[in-house]
Amino acid sequence: MSVKDYKIGHLTNPLKAKIKKASLKGKGCKIIVPARINTFLCHHNYFAHPPKPQIYPVDSINFAISKFTEATVTIRNDRKIIIKASDKHLAIIEHTVKIMQKTLDIETGFNITARNLHKISHGGLASSSAIMSAVAQAINVLMGNVLSVEDTTKLISQNYGEESSKRGFISSAASIGGSTAIGLSSKSLAIIGGESEIWLLNNLPKEYSAVLLYPKKIKTISKALDDVLNKKEFSLLETIDDGWGSIKENILKTKIIPAINKKDYSALFRTINMYTIGAYGDIPGYFNSRWNSYGISFNSLIYIIFSKIFSSLKINEHCFFVSSNGPLIAVITKNPKKVVDLFKEFEKSFSIERVSLSAKTSITLSKN
Repeated sequence: MSVKDYKIGHLTNPLKAKIKKASLKGKGCKIIVPARINTFLCHHNYFAHPPKPQIYPVDSINFAISKFTEATVTIRNDRKIIIKASDKHLAIIEHTVKIMQKTLDIETGFNITARNLHKISHGGLASSSAIMSAVAQAINVLMGNVLSVEDTTKLISQNYGEESSKRGFISSAASIGGSTAIGLSSKSLAIIGGESEIWLLNNLPKEYSAVLLYPKKIKTISKALDDVLNKKEFSLLETIDDGWGSIKENILKTKIIPAINKKDYSALFRTINMYTIGAYGDIPGYFNSRWNSYGISFNSLIYIIFSKIFSSLKINEHCFFVSSNGPLIAVITKNPKKVVDLFKEFEKSFSIERVSLSAKTSITLSKN
């Protein structure tokens, strides 16, 4: 995956859908969106060789968790864009505003404040994508909600970018679309396939929650370090699926989605567990290679966790995975207390946290 710099506001992939005329509906909008954790990526090779610029038809399964990002957007009486945010988010927020202005055919100026309400950056929660999604949706609401969740998912993921060292530019980065779909849909489960298409939106049963493990020795991961790690893994991304890509996608379409639509989650959980331990390509080896310089042996850790969880819990009713590129590990379970107890031996090296899956999007529109 080569990193390319784009001018802020460059619209690489405009929406093909016909957009209704925007109509101002308020003075300000505050939005709070949940983070996503994701797994079961089907076509890793597209990260290395996307078929089209900024389009990554990788496929993924995504869960909402109660780690949040907030944005407040207010209308200005001029065309200026005034942003209050951390330095690493200034460029991507400006980029989001400009691609929304082009998409909605507006010249309205905005005041924007936005921030992640958690501290994990480039660690598995799609923090930058959540910022972009929240800002885009706040503008969309102010302008009459003319873009659907499906439209916004395509727009953000296919024109995604992250902070660049070059002033006035953003760096290209891969985005599948799960963060936007989760952030804007108020659903706890989203399956993304093809070119950022939403194949399924659903809610897991209310008794489910998540347990997160995050390495204590890894504090903040910079974009520069993330780029280095991605470059390091380039050859693995080309080969990790080992011929399983189309098979995994077919499992999504013919096994997992039909079962979920019947409120049967056993195929979802069982398949994720098998994916995590390497049944559909060397997933443990990928994460081991990526993080072994930090002293985290995912090759052994994944199997230790698997053994601990499923020595007493059913493999068809719970699942675990490394989210995105890691190093965050997530367990989806209806027995979080037991899982936390099983993970006691990891407390010296990992922060262990129970979080909710019933994370709703909050939108407040101010008329005055």
